[in-house]
Amino acid sequence: MNKILAGLSAFKNLDSLLVALLGFILLLIYTGHGGIGISPDSIVYVSVARNIPEYGALLDYNLNPIIDFPVFYPLFLSVAAFLSGIDPVAAGPWLNALLFALVIFCTGNLMESFQEKNRIYKIVILLSIAISPSLFDVYGMFWSETLFILLSILFLIAFRGYLRTRSIVALLFCAFIAAITCVTRYAGITVIATGLMLMVFDRSLEWKKKILHCFLFGFLSITLLVANLVRNTIVAESLTGPRESGITSLGDNIFYYGKVICWWLPALDTHPGSYMITAIVLFMIVCAIYLKRAWLAIAYTTAENCFAAFFIVYTVFIIGISTLSHFEQINNRFISPVFIPMLITLTCWIPKAMIGLPVVKRRIALGCTGVVLIAFQANELVKLYGMYQEVSEYGISGYTDDSWKKSQTAAFLRKHASVFKPEHKLYANAAEAVYFNGGLRAASLPHWIEDEDIKDFFSRDAVYVIWFHSINDPDLLNLAALRKRADVLKQYSFKDGDIYLVKPHLAR
Repeated sequence: MNKILAGLSAFKNLDSLLVALLGFILLLIYTGHGGIGISPDSIVYVSVARNIPEYGALLDYNLNPIIDFPVFYPLFLSVAAFLSGIDPVAAGPWLNALLFALVIFCTGNLMESFQEKNRIYKIVILLSIAISPSLFDVYGMFWSETLFILLSILFLIAFRGYLRTRSIVALLFCAFIAAITCVTRYAGITVIATGLMLMVFDRSLEWKKKILHCFLFGFLSITLLVANLVRNTIVAESLTGPRESGITSLGDNIFYYGKVICWWLPALDTHPGSYMITAIVLFMIVCAIYLKRAWLAIAYTTAENCFAAFFIVYTVFIIGISTLSHFEQINNRFISPVFIPMLITLTCWIPKAMIGLPVVKRRIALGCTGVVLIAFQANELVKLYGMYQEVSEYGISGYTDDSWKKSQTAAFLRKHASVFKPEHKLYANAAEAVYFNGGLRAASLPHWIEDEDIKDFFSRDAVYVIWFHSINDPDLLNLAALRKRADVLKQYSFKDGDIYLVKPHLAR
């Protein structure tokens, strides 16, 4: 009777369901103090989601078309808000907890297709995901990575199915998921590249069929992305918004990548000398594993190999794009999608290796492996508890933490919006904060490199500038630059900010 029950899919994935439920509950506890974390990017997503039903268009908090980010994640939030009848920010903890639980459950489902299935190994890995500081750092925030990670796991499930059947229907389903992923994050092209790489290196796939399938998959996968980019060009004459050339070297980006990886692992995060070495060695190990499977055609079509392929492609992409383009320094948010692939690629060989050992050596190996796994999960728990202590006292860092809820400047903006004369345009060094915490629409102060925006700013008779002390963006014009070319008159002063009336000299 037990064997019959174990064979049923519902019971086969009961362990995944239980760990997913644990992750769901833990994330709700983690976001319990102040709700979901809100960053500047989050405010763009939320404002677009709110404006879709109101304006019937993809407009941000300043009613400008969204082009810096793909369109699917705000659409997803808008649909979720429509179905639940709850504002995205209020629903955020529940929505992210559900996405997190689905990631855990889908990973467990994919692990059921591993060559060497082992219940204990599966539970250990799923628990490591459920208490991962890396993933809590992401799922505690309103970021598109929360959906992207789930879609990447769903893609690997679908592609594993295609590798098993080689059917056109399965390939079309993979292309559909890849297309959605590309308009969730522009980094979704890594999913397309992963699929193409798996097909190209597949020695069991006949060449004519390989070329046909690669073309079909690649063409269909980019359709939504192309449509998104065409739409951006039409509404804003830009593919993905302003992008600056990279200012961080390849070596530095490998260092920052390794720094995050070492933060995931016990003991290494306090040794900066190990960051670059760890990144390079880890990447070479995963590449060696993948190439060995491809060359020997052994275990190539397995789910384990799909995880390795995604790890390689995404790592190359994120380090490469960080070198070529200037944006935020590589951090946990950017490389969190490879946490699960890394964890599985480095450990999936353990169950099979244990089986082939003599009894005595197996016990020794089990003991050593147990010590390593306990150290890894203990490291996760210590870091996660430290993160929880901070957020339980102050809230998750961002525009929903206690400092912003108690902000005098934000309180003034909410209560006294009428003090701003409509003939004077409103600017801020954090325009998203004005919208989220004050309910007003303000333009961002010009960037140093945006000559046209600077010219427009100083051509006006007078403008209001809201300056938040806690915001330090060196890319924007600062108060010293404003005082050189304008009279900067303080209108209101608070502990955490000031409001100025700026009268450019040339405008007179």
